[in-house]
Amino acid sequence: MATCGVAPGPSAHSCSSRCHCSGVQHTGLKGPMTAAWPTCLPVMSIVSLTLLPQVRTRAARRCRRVRHRLQSFACQQPELVEKEIRAAMQLDPSRLQIQSSKDSRDNRDLRGEWLPLFRGSAPYVAMFRQSIMVFHIPGQLLIDTQCSELEGLLSDIALCAVLGVRPVLVPSLSQRVLSRLRTEYNVEVGECAYAVEAVCNASFKNQETVSRLLKQEAGMLCAEVQDLFRRVAAKPTGNFDNNKSLSVFASSQLVSAAPPRAKTGWQTSPLLGRVTGIDAAQILQRLQEEQVVCVLPVAAGSLQGDGRLRYIPSEELAAQVAEKLKASKLIFFTRGQRIVDTARGNVIPTMQLAEASKLVEEWSKAGNSFMDKEESKEIVRYLDLLIQALRCGTRRGHLIDPQRGALLQELYTTDGSGTMISLDLYDGIRIARSGDVSGILDLIEPLVKRGLLKRRNTYEVERACNNQEMFVWKRDEKFVGCASLERFEDAPGKAELGCFVVSPLCRGKGHGAVLLSYIERVATLLGVRQLFLLTTQTMQWFVERGFQNASLDDLPPSKRAGYDLGRSSKVFIKNVSDLPSELQQRFTFVEVDAID
Repeated sequence: MATCGVAPGPSAHSCSSRCHCSGVQHTGLKGPMTAAWPTCLPVMSIVSLTLLPQVRTRAARRCRRVRHRLQSFACQQPELVEKEIRAAMQLDPSRLQIQSSKDSRDNRDLRGEWLPLFRGSAPYVAMFRQSIMVFHIPGQLLIDTQCSELEGLLSDIALCAVLGVRPVLVPSLSQRVLSRLRTEYNVEVGECAYAVEAVCNASFKNQETVSRLLKQEAGMLCAEVQDLFRRVAAKPTGNFDNNKSLSVFASSQLVSAAPPRAKTGWQTSPLLGRVTGIDAAQILQRLQEEQVVCVLPVAAGSLQGDGRLRYIPSEELAAQVAEKLKASKLIFFTRGQRIVDTARGNVIPTMQLAEASKLVEEWSKAGNSFMDKEESKEIVRYLDLLIQALRCGTRRGHLIDPQRGALLQELYTTDGSGTMISLDLYDGIRIARSGDVSGILDLIEPLVKRGLLKRRNTYEVERACNNQEMFVWKRDEKFVGCASLERFEDAPGKAELGCFVVSPLCRGKGHGAVLLSYIERVATLLGVRQLFLLTTQTMQWFVERGFQNASLDDLPPSKRAGYDLGRSSKVFIKNVSDLPSELQQRFTFVEVDAID
């Protein structure tokens, strides 16, 4: 019997049935085709059609089996991966050992320099807890509320709030209103010294438009500030509890305004206002509830007024809010400009109220070459408002760069980052005169009886006064304290601090630190590099203020020759030339803040 085969190919199939062609047997794929192809083709087509459902069924079963295996593997794979992850995260006992104490001491170096900074900031954190601070947010930062500089600044303020500070924000609206006037309404405002002046100039011809923009921007800024604080507090990299977001209370109803008193130029704008009242009770209540208060610089008139919405210059509003709340600090953020000492090249860290007043007076007389610069005018304006606030009860004023971290450095480090303006701590301290001898003797007598001071007779005290070596501190004709500063010809760079006394009624209030700071500044001006003292029982107070234990060999030869062995006084020395006098003064300001 002849045999029929199917040529190998993609369409090949097995067939064990017999072909229906005469005398031909179909044996499947393996054998070659020995019969004529045309004779077998019709039969093959029929066979293929007959077996196709079976082939499909077997293929489907095979696919189902493969799919089942894949699904089983997929179900098992997460468990395998999870086991591997857990194993990798666990400690391997074979790699662990106990290091000896000798070897571990060699590797105990702390990473970075965070520990001294952290320890140094702890007193400031305690000092500023529950302190009210007023922050003026400049308009150039608020034009784009998505900018990183504004977010960084608000992050720092939020951190201050978490650390216990009670912040009050006073934002500026003028830059935002000007931006919309230019872009949306094509209003030309011209060159102006201040943004608020430009807004007022635009209001003469576009009063309704400017008034509407003020209302819109006040509402939008209120929502944006709240959202910014919410986002800052919710950051996973922050130091905040995500379950307790910072609450911001923003309102324009905390202030009432009235038309400005008769002035000239832009100050006669119908939209400009002056503060007539501040709801301090509500602000203090919100702060007590641990809310961040945002006082918007728009306000309506009182019930007796016309009720018109008016714009209050935000800088003036911030100063008046600080005065009303008796805030511990009023902080203005600059554009980056700083007050520097051209001789030394360093930023002025501290400035007393009298010095700031004199500086503003001198700069105001400097003429157009100085005051025509917008940034210079801005600093003079800030200083003027800080002086006004300090004279009305605010304790400190600050000029700070708004860059991220500058605020924290200014508040929580002794060196600071900007310029701090303070009340005149040295008011009443002067060189003693012959008429002060009896008062000085009465002041030191109790300490002489206790053996804390060496006895001085009238002649010795009068000679020190005549030689301008004795200093007294008097307030309301009462002696607050005294101190002597004696120099030596055989040691020009050294001077002795002696007869250092503070009245018992004034102790514990920072007066000792102020008097010591004054003597150190005088010593620096006289060219003294080292200040030494001899004491028997009060050494700890001086050690905390930079004095270090020394030996008799460190004394000038003439002083060493007259040393009283019977008193067994210890020698302490401080290098007063290590730090600029302004920085030493800043230490005193900080200490007085801590004590008060």
